[in-house]
Amino acid sequence: MKKLSTFLFVMMAFVMMPLDVNAQDYEVEAANIAAFNAVEDGKVVKLTLTNARVNAELYGTYYVEDATGATAVKGVTLTKGKLLNGYFIGKKATEDVDYVNTPSQGLEYSITVTPSLSSFEMTDAEMTGTAMTIAEACKQENYGKLVTLSNVSISPVGNGMNKMLADASGSMRSRDLFAVFPLDYTWPKKADTFTGVLLYYMTGWFIMPISADGIVYNQPTEVTFDFSDTNTFKVGTAITDQTGWMNNEEYDVDNVVIQITGGSAPSRIYTAAAGTILSMFKEYATLTFKAPDGYAITKLEFTNVNADTQFSFVPSSGAFTGKTWVGNAEGVRMLNEKSPQMTKVVATLAKKTPETVALPAIDYTECENIAAFNALENGTYAKVKLQDAELTGLSADGFSTMWIQDATGGCWIQYLSLIDEYLEENNKVNGFFYVVKRTASGNPQMKEAEDTPKSEFTQTPIGEPAIIEGTLAEVNVAANLNKVVKISGANLSITSATAGKLTQGENTIDVNNGSATANQQLHKIAEWTNGTTLENITMVAILVAKSATANQLLPISISSTSTGISNIHTEVNAENVQIYNLQGVRLNKLQKGINIVNGKKVVIK
Repeated sequence: MKKLSTFLFVMMAFVMMPLDVNAQDYEVEAANIAAFNAVEDGKVVKLTLTNARVNAELYGTYYVEDATGATAVKGVTLTKGKLLNGYFIGKKATEDVDYVNTPSQGLEYSITVTPSLSSFEMTDAEMTGTAMTIAEACKQENYGKLVTLSNVSISPVGNGMNKMLADASGSMRSRDLFAVFPLDYTWPKKADTFTGVLLYYMTGWFIMPISADGIVYNQPTEVTFDFSDTNTFKVGTAITDQTGWMNNEEYDVDNVVIQITGGSAPSRIYTAAAGTILSMFKEYATLTFKAPDGYAITKLEFTNVNADTQFSFVPSSGAFTGKTWVGNAEGVRMLNEKSPQMTKVVATLAKKTPETVALPAIDYTECENIAAFNALENGTYAKVKLQDAELTGLSADGFSTMWIQDATGGCWIQYLSLIDEYLEENNKVNGFFYVVKRTASGNPQMKEAEDTPKSEFTQTPIGEPAIIEGTLAEVNVAANLNKVVKISGANLSITSATAGKLTQGENTIDVNNGSATANQQLHKIAEWTNGTTLENITMVAILVAKSATANQLLPISISSTSTGISNIHTEVNAENVQIYNLQGVRLNKLQKGINIVNGKKVVIK
């Protein structure tokens, strides 16, 4: 069949070959493609073809390369993967394919062939690209050439149609412009070799794959997650260094993915006496491992450096023997139960078999509102519907806790991977969150889940949240926990920079102004000074549980109807607030003792 095919191409060439090719049929002769590309535009050229390979075809344009260079061929039907020998006669043209940059960085030289004046034969060719680095490839002289890059990383760009390739020399883009991949093709994250045609496309250099076999990656069967590898992981210098804290992040090592979520506190990587460790904190933290397409994870070996009693994971499939998991899964989710400190995890891979199990999807309980979420058992994964829910406060550190309420109830959002990127206090939220239910000190909390980044919602600013008004005794009830309340006509005694007591008649409640509790910071409004007493104030605050038997207030604002002072603290200095001591001397801030503020006495102890 191959000989017959070659014979037919030769016969075609014979039929196309004129009996005589006269000099008047062309203006210029070009001995090779490089000479052709240098010809003045508009000239009719006889281009001699010597083992010129057809690299690719795009909408009737063929990219043809010989030993000297490459050019685009139009007006004639060719076949990708063939060698051409003979000649073309046609008109030379140059197209500026750079749509943005000036001066141009990409030119496409082309010949529009007159078939009746041309003669050539086609034979099979080897589709081997010229080995280059990315820096070497991105040059005008390589336009249209078939090139092979080595040891490149591959990552998405923009809408995902384009991919970013990088090697030690630089970066460039790729796109399936020739439509050689199936619709369900999954691009690898790395390639040992990447073969394609170089084109300047839109605004930059691209390498366009010519076949599904053009991207080659030899998947290693043993992959090590070394948490001291700063090229892969974020590493902090200490347990308190937030640069090493995990925020529901995924990391890729040799196409194997690890996803890390937090528990009762954020998971974090930091340098400790035992080395650089991944430290996880109980309650619903997870490690999820995902194999590349076509592979299964068959073993995970953990190196844990703290007490063995602190190492305890519940896997979604397979089983543990000591600190080694064995199974056969496309992916496995490890639910943490203790507080392990790991320096590395080694994953063993094998080709998938019919017995390979998939990573199970998480079963999310749908909740119509916050009250329904609050009623769930701890550890339940939930998809919570938010209808005009209000983000009422953000913790002093700006990322660990947000308070949210709707018409049915309120709760905390704890270390949710959306807080420091998307959620803003004094906003109204509509949509849904993917979360895990947790309870701390009697407060229901939304904790991040593996799918939390897939949450869908919108935010719009609000003037102020819905407020429950009443006396201290009236608002301090279980139904109002984690909601915004307002108490008027009370006295505040400040006992430290972060604590005080609010008293109204015989009722007293603790006030917490931004102290840390259970690895989180609470809401804070101002710097307080120990010994300050504020009388007859109005406080707007979030009512939260302090323990199973006591509640506390997290202040949002403090004002006095008698003085006009808002968010009172010891640094009051406002033009419309007049402060005097008993001797009638005007002050620019409150001081210890009796102060006359807008004609009213304020005692600072």
